[in-house]
Amino acid sequence: MLPSSRPSSRRRGGRGFRVTGGPRPRRRVPWPSIGLLVAVAAILAGGFAWRWQTQAREDRRAAAARFAAAWQKGDRPAMWRALTPAARAKTPEAAFARSYDGVDTTAGVTSVRTGAADDERDGNISLAVAVKLRDFDDLRGTVVLAVSGRGEQAGIDWQPSMRLPGLRAGENVRVRAGRQPRRASVLAADGTRLNATPLGASVAGESGEKPTGLQRVYDERLAGHPSARLTFGTRVIDRTSAQRGRSLKSTLRPGLMRAAQAALGDRTGGVAVIRPRDGAVLAVAGLAVSAPQPPGSTFKIITTAAALESGVATPSTTFAFATSATLSGVKLGNAGGENCGGTLTEAFIESCNSVFAPLGVKVGAKRLVQTARRFGFDEESKIPATKPSTIASPDELSDALAVGSAAIGQERDLATPLVMASVAATIGNGGTRVRPRIATIDKVVKRRVVSAKTARAVRSMMVGVVRSGTGRSGALPGVQVAGKTGTAELRPNSDDPKDADAWFVAFAPARKPKVAVAVLLVGAGFGGTTAAPVAKKVLAAALG
Repeated sequence: MLPSSRPSSRRRGGRGFRVTGGPRPRRRVPWPSIGLLVAVAAILAGGFAWRWQTQAREDRRAAAARFAAAWQKGDRPAMWRALTPAARAKTPEAAFARSYDGVDTTAGVTSVRTGAADDERDGNISLAVAVKLRDFDDLRGTVVLAVSGRGEQAGIDWQPSMRLPGLRAGENVRVRAGRQPRRASVLAADGTRLNATPLGASVAGESGEKPTGLQRVYDERLAGHPSARLTFGTRVIDRTSAQRGRSLKSTLRPGLMRAAQAALGDRTGGVAVIRPRDGAVLAVAGLAVSAPQPPGSTFKIITTAAALESGVATPSTTFAFATSATLSGVKLGNAGGENCGGTLTEAFIESCNSVFAPLGVKVGAKRLVQTARRFGFDEESKIPATKPSTIASPDELSDALAVGSAAIGQERDLATPLVMASVAATIGNGGTRVRPRIATIDKVVKRRVVSAKTARAVRSMMVGVVRSGTGRSGALPGVQVAGKTGTAELRPNSDDPKDADAWFVAFAPARKPKVAVAVLLVGAGFGGTTAAPVAKKVLAAALG
């Protein structure tokens, strides 16, 4: 039989049949490889969930930190923004702020101090809080902040119990007070009631819902406080005992107040009297503290002190005689067109603008302003109704004319009799300024303004003003008076006396002064002619 011509599809001696055509059979993946993939997927999913949860916790902790920082600052809008959207919807911003403000007012909260936000536990973050209260002991404890959300949704799930440490859900904050104790009195320096006279009453002020004068400044002392209980719901958190009001003794002398008012008469102006050694305000009348005016040449006390301290001039430095000085192309004339000059001492005694305006330029704006501030300009005061005396900043004194005008008490210089009396008192006190005070309980605050040498030199010049210069009408028989006149222009280049304020500042006795006085008469012309005689009467009453 012949062999077939078709090749055999089988091969002997091999490993069996070999498929030479058609699809390959699928290979099975071993079971251990599938398990590995599942494990890796689980790990990745777990890691993602852990990172998601960690980030969410950080978001919530950041919200708690913002809430805490805003609470400490009293920033209600920022506190509210740290709440979750659901909490903000439930408690609108205005209601949220009223809730905190109401509790603060009731409990007498004066400050809040918060610690760092702790780590989150079971959806809560603990925050250490210390709250200072006006009438009770401090509240210290932990406020638990419920938190939720992630990203922009993270925040505080706010509840009213979070307003104070120790406050529980559903509790209201109340203060139950006993009877208000009797209010104490404001006394004069001699122990009588300050409001016994109309002048004294104007300073003592009125008590009531909105106190005025010294009654306002020292309200807590005068009013005292009743016994009180701070309660959270039915729980008593703290108690205080009643405290009687304590009287306030002022430094004002009623007799001297009457003398100052009588010397001022019906003229518009002000009088202030100070005791140099301790800054006690002995008397005020009229516009003594409330209506700053250009101080005119009385400011030359400050300019002279600055020039001597800086070495720009000495008492014997000489200056050319002239009727005016030209600064930045503008003439500054002497009063009445007087031709004056000579030594610095002579120019001071004659109040020579043609010397002191250029001298101020040599001193410089910065040094001039700094010296004025050391003498009490730009200073706030506890004395009722007081407005600060002011001077332009160095940057505002932009050219020679501005600096020179400021050096002679013009430009934007504004002063009260109280501050100018303090300027005189500082020179009389050997260059040490004592801040004016009107209550004996206020501390005596001293500051060296100029050296004792400078103060002695200026004092000698001021003695010369009264002895032989523009302030002769301020002299007292048997007492050496040191003074300085001032005529401050209200309308430049006017010959009408009503267009100038009259000033006179002085202290006496010159070597060991017991009192310093300043007199301002609005629209009264020359200080030596009108203000000095008023000061003379006040000095006589103060020393009598």
